[in-house]
Amino acid sequence: MAIEKLHEQLATLKPVLDSANRAIEIVSAEAPTIVFKITGFCGGCECSGSYKEGLQDLVAEHCPEMTVVEFIES
Repeated sequence: MAIEKLHEQLATLKPVLDSANRAIEIVSAEAPTIVFKITGFCGGCECSGSYKEGLQDLVAEHCPEMTVVEFIES
């Protein structure tokens, strides 16, 4: 399943995110919407925006049926 590929990609980011006290997890994934929870990012900062864009690209590449990407920031 394509969502498993996303989980694998997030797992590769985990060490980098952990070192900065950040986390990204998939909260729900029911076509056409996928929801990520991102923790430890400054709201609206360039880094946060870069990660969001990267996640949107990963979703488009691995799960094209997910056309709506949403984020919960904490």
